[in-house]
Amino acid sequence: MNAQCDAQDSGILVNWIEVDRTVQPPTQTPTGRSSCMYPGEPPVAPVEGGAAVAEEEAPIVITLEEFQKQPVLAATIISQPSNFGLRNAHSNIFAEAQEQEFAFDFHDAAIVLKARPVSYQWNYGDGTSATTPVPGGPVGGSAFDTQTPTSHQYASTGDFDLTLTTFFAGDYSVDGGPFQPVAGEAAVVSEPHLMSIWRTKGHSVSENCIENPTGIGCEPPTR
Repeated sequence: MNAQCDAQDSGILVNWIEVDRTVQPPTQTPTGRSSCMYPGEPPVAPVEGGAAVAEEEAPIVITLEEFQKQPVLAATIISQPSNFGLRNAHSNIFAEAQEQEFAFDFHDAAIVLKARPVSYQWNYGDGTSATTPVPGGPVGGSAFDTQTPTSHQYASTGDFDLTLTTFFAGDYSVDGGPFQPVAGEAAVVSEPHLMSIWRTKGHSVSENCIENPTGIGCEPPTR
């Protein structure tokens, strides 16, 4: 029986395929025939041809590749104090990342995708790197030489381009259904952050720079 289901009668259109189990593995061939299935009733297979079974539509899956196509905002890198640190001292560096939500159509289905940051891969620009499960955060005071979960000690002076890759986990819903996880994590790279690292010297003096402009520590800073 060929049929087009009327939305008002709650019928669901199913397509039929023929299964040949005389060969291994069994083959499946579309019959080109369809019929209506109604709630509470099993579908009635067409009598023409061999044994037929209903062909189920493949579930819609949002892959990591599709996740990576979404415009996930990168984390913002912040240093304390801004862009400055001292050699051999802890420089407090942290990230600001946010959970995000996207809505789009995929294979004629309405998708809602949620992205949440789960880990942070730091490349400090001096040949060292680290991965942390937390973004870190600001500390009180000047923050010079204050160790934090995301701070870093530079062993030499100079300018360093610090980069950050934030990994986001994703959960998606198809046509308002339950959320399910994306297999894998999306990697989102932030803009480089300049770290200018300087050295310090300690001296005991009896005059300040107003009293003795050429005294120790009154000259322009050098690295």
